Amino acid sequence: MGARRIRRGCGRGDEGRFRREGSRLVGRRQGACNLQPVSLVRWSHRSSGSTGTILPMRPVSSIKIIVILLAATILGCGGSPQNEPKPTQRQVQDSAAGGRPTPTSAAVIDPLLLIGEAPPPIRVAKWIKGAPLTSFEKGRVYVVDFWATWCGPCKAAIPHLSELQQRHGGRVEVIGVAISERQKDEQDTSYIERVEKFVEKQGERMNYRVAVDTPTKTMHATWFKPTGTGGIPTAYIIDQNGLVAWTGIGLPAVIERIVDEVLAGSFDHTKELARQKAEEESAGKRSEADIAAAKTQAPDGTDRYARYPGYREAMARGDQAAALECLNAAFKADPESEVAGAYQWKFMILLQRAGGGARPDEVNQYVRELLEKYPANDDIMGFASACIVSMEEEQRFDKDLALRTATIAADLARPDSRWAQFAKMRLGWAYYHTGDREKAIVNMRAALDGVTRLKDQHDFGDLALQCEDALKQFQKPAK
Repeated sequence: MGARRIRRGCGRGDEGRFRREGSRLVGRRQGACNLQPVSLVRWSHRSSGSTGTILPMRPVSSIKIIVILLAATILGCGGSPQNEPKPTQRQVQDSAAGGRPTPTSAAVIDPLLLIGEAPPPIRVAKWIKGAPLTSFEKGRVYVVDFWATWCGPCKAAIPHLSELQQRHGGRVEVIGVAISERQKDEQDTSYIERVEKFVEKQGERMNYRVAVDTPTKTMHATWFKPTGTGGIPTAYIIDQNGLVAWTGIGLPAVIERIVDEVLAGSFDHTKELARQKAEEESAGKRSEADIAAAKTQAPDGTDRYARYPGYREAMARGDQAAALECLNAAFKADPESEVAGAYQWKFMILLQRAGGGARPDEVNQYVRELLEKYPANDDIMGFASACIVSMEEEQRFDKDLALRTATIAADLARPDSRWAQFAKMRLGWAYYHTGDREKAIVNMRAALDGVTRLKDQHDFGDLALQCEDALKQFQKPAK
């Protein structure tokens, strides 16, 4: 179920703010589509900002209702016409580029397994710009960028990618692949036209080949999901031998540096990991410098970052580790600053770290802290449950903790609210992952009944379809 569609539902009204894919959140509205995160949880933050950061860049006083679920799911925002024709056989192209077999089972995500291997085949619904890519030419470096029309950081990266390709002439080629576009279901292909219009409007600003994922999310499942980033933009760098040299969040500065090293023959993935580790260990010192610099600036009553000194500076350079330290310092000095909405920022950072570096314990620990401090805060509990409950076969975080969080969130929800139906759906998945199929089915049916009864009052996106698919999963014979 996970990578197939976009779902709605997070905290009471976090809809629209984040989007979930599979088991992770990807932040969606300001910063990198985590999913800025997404992912992912994979919720993807739709960003309207122009920076290359990955997380929401603006605190919110409370989670207002605007949902979208790239991340496990907070699903799609509105519907698309159902009478849109399916892609023709000619449109659904199976490129010869790449060659690794398509994954057939849900395995533990380990991005390191991608390095040094041939990338998966490229299977897209349509090539929007440029000729179809039939193979990765030896001697050329490729950047395969996964993006979406609603993702702010993705859009901000477009001119940088065009400049990168132009600067290196024929030695570097960029391929943009649009994923996680809004759909009602697998038969809905209206997203293809939406991507076409977006690309046409970009003109020479987007001066490289562009393709769009299939209605069944083939590229999302075979390329994006195995990276474990949980957010977009996510990129692959394919070396001169047609092998994967690197994958990760596609911040322009990072992509440019690694491409230059690959071209020079000096890129070493082991050294890259060591560099990342060293940066992590020195994050505290960098955050101290960021905080000190921020505090020297004249106070501005309109500056939404004033309560989080150093955070903006760290995120502006894509330094998640330092940004996390800045948030922790702000929360310690002013606990109310966390409740104001910045807990979402911290979640987005932790979820991306969990995706790319297998650190689920950090997410588990933060949920425990929030449960202890804010057990009656429906916004925080709703958001926390959306982050930690997986809505697919895999459960990456603590199962018992996810069940406890989902139970509290469901108890806090007003019975006939939109949020309550998403809360019941997540509670169903939480019970499923702990092995209680009976309660999983009861809660999923309750969510489906609520959607059916309240569909004229609320926009539930494809929540009914999600619930139906989940029930089919829950009712399968145990292995």
